[in-house]
Amino acid sequence: MKFYSLFRVELGRLFKSRLTWAVLCFTLAAPAAGLTIYTPLSGSHNSTALANPALGGALAGALLFALLTVLELDRVHRSRTDLLTESMVLPITAEASRTLALLTAAAAAMTGVLAVWMPVTALTAGPAFRPGLCAAVYLLVMLPALWFSILFTAAVYQLVRRLDVTLIAFVGFFLLSLTAWSGNWLLRWVNPALIYLSDDFGNNRRLMSLGWNRLFWLFTLGGIWCLCLLCVRRYGKGPAGSLLRNARTFYLPLLGVVLTVMGCLAYVKQPFVDNSREEIDYEAHENFAYNEHVTYSAISVDAKPSLSRGTLQAAATYTLHNDSGQPQTISLWLNPGYTVRSAAANGKAVPFRDLQDDDINEKTIELDIPADEDMELTVEYGGFPQEWSIMSLSQGECEISDDYIYLAHQDFSPMPRDFVESTMERAPFTAKITLPDKMTPVLFGTGTVEAGESDAGSTQWLLQTSGWSLILYAGDYVSEQIEAAGLDVEFYYSAKHRKVMEECNVRETLKQVFEYCTSHYGPLSFYGEEGMRLIEIGTVGGGYAGRGASVMGEDSFSEEGLKDPLKGAGGSEVMAHEIIHQWWGLGNMIESSSASDPWSSEGLTVYTTYRLMKELHGADYAQTYYVDVWQSQVDAYYQDFYVRNPRFLSALPEQYKADIANSQSTVRQYCEMPLKILKAEKLVGGEEAMDRILSGLFTGETNPSYPYLTWQDFLDACNLTEEDLKLE
Repeated sequence: MKFYSLFRVELGRLFKSRLTWAVLCFTLAAPAAGLTIYTPLSGSHNSTALANPALGGALAGALLFALLTVLELDRVHRSRTDLLTESMVLPITAEASRTLALLTAAAAAMTGVLAVWMPVTALTAGPAFRPGLCAAVYLLVMLPALWFSILFTAAVYQLVRRLDVTLIAFVGFFLLSLTAWSGNWLLRWVNPALIYLSDDFGNNRRLMSLGWNRLFWLFTLGGIWCLCLLCVRRYGKGPAGSLLRNARTFYLPLLGVVLTVMGCLAYVKQPFVDNSREEIDYEAHENFAYNEHVTYSAISVDAKPSLSRGTLQAAATYTLHNDSGQPQTISLWLNPGYTVRSAAANGKAVPFRDLQDDDINEKTIELDIPADEDMELTVEYGGFPQEWSIMSLSQGECEISDDYIYLAHQDFSPMPRDFVESTMERAPFTAKITLPDKMTPVLFGTGTVEAGESDAGSTQWLLQTSGWSLILYAGDYVSEQIEAAGLDVEFYYSAKHRKVMEECNVRETLKQVFEYCTSHYGPLSFYGEEGMRLIEIGTVGGGYAGRGASVMGEDSFSEEGLKDPLKGAGGSEVMAHEIIHQWWGLGNMIESSSASDPWSSEGLTVYTTYRLMKELHGADYAQTYYVDVWQSQVDAYYQDFYVRNPRFLSALPEQYKADIANSQSTVRQYCEMPLKILKAEKLVGGEEAMDRILSGLFTGETNPSYPYLTWQDFLDACNLTEEDLKLE
């Protein structure tokens, strides 16, 4: 019987089995686990409504199809029908057709999952839903997990031909992905390292990394399955004898070896993360001698990103001065994923060397420049930017795609390593970049962006700043410009948030926050000479600030986050809360001893939001929508069973303990701590006294090696003890 005919028979038989249909039905329901019991991601609609169900479906579906596979393969031998079928069909052909039928059943189950869960995702994700992204996530997360479980289970069964041993081996393989391999993004086959999906910006980098993980396992397990297929029993022989007999079909062992080698190459040659050391030693990284004879006075870059491929091709030109009268060797820092194609000084090629010494997401490029006193050094480079190896489990920040670009420092252009500016002032840095009309570039800092020529749906932009590098964001940005507290504030956010921003009256909210916090606590240390730039970026949590700019994760402005009653009574008030974090969290960093510690930036931010709303809307309003809310949450917290009986909490499974701990820490940080600060306010003499204390803490000098505001610092400034602030 020909293989295709046998495959049709096996597929038809498989779909007549009640067990198969039971597995298919349970697989259709499997993504529900990601909405209930398995919710590792948060921070965006696509994370909670799309990624979590896909990850939950992958875990449950892999278990289901592993069980189906071993039962189906064992059925033939358990019923002894193999004695009859082997007289008509080669055993190796029969096993291959059964495995292929199971893989086809998994694909059919995935079709049903998409048909059922895409509409569900559209309802739960709301405006953030994108059909292409939804299909890509399910097809990259869940479908391969089903296939890998089938291939591994089939391979083990073909080798040992025992149901119990096969199940034990699969459970071990499954648990390895969740435990020992959880720190390696390439080895996580059933729980891939997907930590976030953006609602507003791009996810291409995350999906490409996920696709490489799937490619690695497809090659590896495909090769192992082919090699184990050679052990299918022939003529009553054992696995070794059958291997020797089946190996005469030379193409099968050859295919197995080729696929396995390709899997190894996919692991070794992955292009997504660099080879930096795990140990971070900044002192050693920067401990080198500077070339005192070479300086630079300007840098210009002509950048040409390929948005479809996620790569960058560019040329950087450095205006150099060599006062030695002799040839010199200088070096640049560059992203390890880039390759230098050529280097020329005043139009003449110069030797260069890639040291391939990856460290802290940088590698060194050495160049031998001539003795000319003044020269233009042009370096052509390009490639796929790699991310720092210690961030391998959270890939996706560095991106070049149709939706989003983020390139910082060595990701954008080679940075001078051992030579400096020719004057005390920062040297001018200019760059040209061509982007689609739907994308607007934004520079971190006080640099300027000018639109140039437009052609066929794209625009060339001129970026002007100073220094040895730049930080570039680009996306569908909308900007709001206001004047507040004596400075110009620019706020850049995704166009997808336009409606929400209008509902929150973002212009007025920005003005109120900047004027209130500046007058009560002081100006931010990272104000620029010409103003302040706030930028929404495509990450979740936190941000950073400096040189007249500050960035905030997109979760700060999500529709779900703007409805959080613990942050404010409405969208505009929650927006105010997020902007106040510029003072408490970025302008002044807060030290928390642990994730459950109530002392954090949230307590001071919630308290400041309360004070602002009290000034705007009156004491009764602030009491009702802030203090009373805090008190009710804290009262419920103190009456919680696990708070009063912590010994029972330690007996719960880890997932339940984590969920309860997260809930408790939220109440303690957003409600208990503001109440303690409010009590401190009364004990120190009122609002004006507390303002003076907080202003002193905000503007006071900090230890540069440990610039955190601690709970003890706050108590000392108030001349209070922890006992004084215990709540009744």
